Amino acid sequence: MRTAHVIHKSASAPRMVGVSALLVIAALTGCSSPASDTSNGDSVTPPGVTVGTPPPPGITNDRAEDISTLPPVPVDHPSPLANGLEVTAVTTEPLELTANGPGEIAGSGLSVTLDFVNKSTTDISLDSLTVNAYYGDRLPAAPGATDTATPASGLLPPGDHQQGVYVFQVPEDGIDTAVFEVGHSDSQNVISVAR
Repeated sequence: MRTAHVIHKSASAPRMVGVSALLVIAALTGCSSPASDTSNGDSVTPPGVTVGTPPPPGITNDRAEDISTLPPVPVDHPSPLANGLEVTAVTTEPLELTANGPGEIAGSGLSVTLDFVNKSTTDISLDSLTVNAYYGDRLPAAPGATDTATPASGLLPPGDHQQGVYVFQVPEDGIDTAVFEVGHSDSQNVISVAR
């Protein structure tokens, strides 16, 4: 009896391991589907997911389609955003950027000082601004070191104004072609300033 019991015990151990292995394989197989298989290097979009460029923060897809960029205005020329925020580029100045931290690049750059005036009847959040720069054939300029910029921030009450300084990495041969674009999550237009 004792021998039969030992044989029965050792015979059931491989059977339990085999059953466990089958359960693990079944679970793993159930987690993957042909629609999400990327083993050949191709990425497959799951059903119901749309791939594309996301709209700016705070802009729904419907509003993103209606956003227009106004023709560039010169420095010192006020330009209104649709939400009542008036933007004026006060100055643009070339500068030499230094790398002070990880990921920062030294080299030529360009700063722009923007003046924001709230012409609406409600507070406007300056934290929802987007400021970008381009040069040459609309090549995007990367932001400069964070310690060289002082972006506008906080709530701007009606009638008040605030200035912010934005810095971008722009090669020397692109400085004369630089264009700055300013948008806001509550505005359906983007203003642009040519240097």
